[in-house]
Amino acid sequence: MTPSGVITLFNPPSFSSFNNGIALGADGNLWFTEQAGIIGRITPMGQITEFPLPGTFPSPYPGAIAAGPDGNLWFTETAVVDTGAVGRIGRITTAGVITEFPVTAIMSSGTAVTLSGIAAGPDGNLWFTKTGENKIGRITTAGVATEFPVPTPGSGLSLITAGPDGNLWFTEAAGQIGRITTSGIVTEFPIPSVLASGFTMGPSGITVGPDGNIWFTEFLNSTVGRITPSGVMTEFPFPSWRAPHGIAAGPDGNLWLAVQAAPDLIARFELPPLPPPPASSFYTLTPCRVIDTRNPIGPYGGPALSSDGTRVFALAGQCGLPSSATAVAVNIAVTQPTNGPGFLTLYPAGQPRSLASSINFRAGQTRANNAILALSGSGALSVYCFQGAGTTHLILDVTGYFQ
Repeated sequence: MTPSGVITLFNPPSFSSFNNGIALGADGNLWFTEQAGIIGRITPMGQITEFPLPGTFPSPYPGAIAAGPDGNLWFTETAVVDTGAVGRIGRITTAGVITEFPVTAIMSSGTAVTLSGIAAGPDGNLWFTKTGENKIGRITTAGVATEFPVPTPGSGLSLITAGPDGNLWFTEAAGQIGRITTSGIVTEFPIPSVLASGFTMGPSGITVGPDGNIWFTEFLNSTVGRITPSGVMTEFPFPSWRAPHGIAAGPDGNLWLAVQAAPDLIARFELPPLPPPPASSFYTLTPCRVIDTRNPIGPYGGPALSSDGTRVFALAGQCGLPSSATAVAVNIAVTQPTNGPGFLTLYPAGQPRSLASSINFRAGQTRANNAILALSGSGALSVYCFQGAGTTHLILDVTGYFQ
């Protein structure tokens, strides 16, 4: 669908495919899941290729899918109990090679645990939700999983997304938005209108908006909600009853919604205007290295940046940068790019990517450049890498900030 509303439909070859999740891959194609046990790939021109999951019939149901920090696509699978299958986290390369990693997915009652949402975290791992077991899971790119319980019993975990603040944010059918740090600390924020209405179905979609906040949909309440990284919540009801479900940030600076209605609709949500920024003062810092992807995997270390991938770094609180900082003075360096020519674009997390590059480079080149970079409202920075294929390392030193 174009931002002007022109829709083109493409039919997968498999009968009754029941498409679920979709994500942009490092190869420039879109990758999607089919409930028939298939991972699909579609080019921007609409050419579709399907890759069946290995294993028993019927295959586990693939659900959500996300681009991983390793250049592969990662997806959730729901267990099919009567075949002896278990729930898995799956990985598919852009060449179509599938690997599956079993996770605990059968409850004591014998029913399957639904593995719902999945998202790449700022720590170089994948994060997923386990609905029935009431847990958030973390899995490394080598397939090692760790799980963290959510305090609210029967919270009904569903979707998850990487936030602009370096944390993961998720939806709970119990009527809450949850936040989990990369160390596993969970905080929950009740949604006022969901609790007041008495509906048991809470938020159904979640994404990071162009304004650096987290946005979600309330299916039964006909409402779009916004929550800041600090937990301040605002709700925007539809003028007439609708059932908003999926939500995503568009390339035009707006939010786009999938709406179940009569007829079904795609809706565009224009964000409220931001107030003008106040005047700023500059404060110097002793030069400090805040990011170096040559270091071990972590929020400010590896892995290297993948081509056509975006990574979020929460700078506030690091190297003496206060949470009130609106921009930083930095030295950007790239080294060991495996391909080229390429470029990096550094811009406020959660906002539309600038069309201008922050630094350009060629394969095998080491280059540096000074810049002043705006931050998101939570002090986070997005880094977009493009070089055709492969990876490059980023080094970022801060020398001062504006507030």
